[in-house]
Amino acid sequence: MSEISQNIKIFIAILVLVNPLEGISIFLSKTTGIDKDAKARIVRKTTLSVFVVLIVSLFFGKFVLTLFGIGIPSFTIAGGIIIFLIALDMVLGKSDSGEKSLPNDPNKNPEDIAVVPLAIPMLAGPGAISSIILYGSNSQGIMNDIILVVILFLVATAVWFSLNAASKMEKKLGNTGVKILTKISGLLVAAIAMEMIYQGLIQLFPKIQ
Repeated sequence: MSEISQNIKIFIAILVLVNPLEGISIFLSKTTGIDKDAKARIVRKTTLSVFVVLIVSLFFGKFVLTLFGIGIPSFTIAGGIIIFLIALDMVLGKSDSGEKSLPNDPNKNPEDIAVVPLAIPMLAGPGAISSIILYGSNSQGIMNDIILVVILFLVATAVWFSLNAASKMEKKLGNTGVKILTKISGLLVAAIAMEMIYQGLIQLFPKIQ
């Protein structure tokens, strides 16, 4: 029973760190004007990307970071900076229609947002990746690995449901509602990014606390 309880705790911890709801604001702001089928492809691609990133982190993450000499604090700061730049674009970004959206840029494929920034670093970010690396390092056999894979699949499924709900939310909010939500969410995303950077700096320089 204690093992089941531990696995539930791991699932909740990873779900909270991935936080599927965080991807909704970026998804809405970057898919304005995109048709329903394209949005569905973005949702599927994002879900698959999150799952793959977490699986790779589970089995190879520690080795890759060690190979390149990258510490979790540095990875956290880099992810925070990327997310902060995305947040600035959400709050200040403008185009001919008053809001920046990927379809207006002929040099970019709207579906590119599925991997960056949605899957990485917004959803499968440094916090989730570092936690998965830790759980993978503490795994005590093939059965534990299988359970962790199932947990990651459930988390990815939660991402799929969250982003699908975002499309329905867009219809109810309308174009103006989406713009207002994007601006407000941009501030929240910026705060999340600054917290990531701060936590990374604390880990690198403990004396700054």
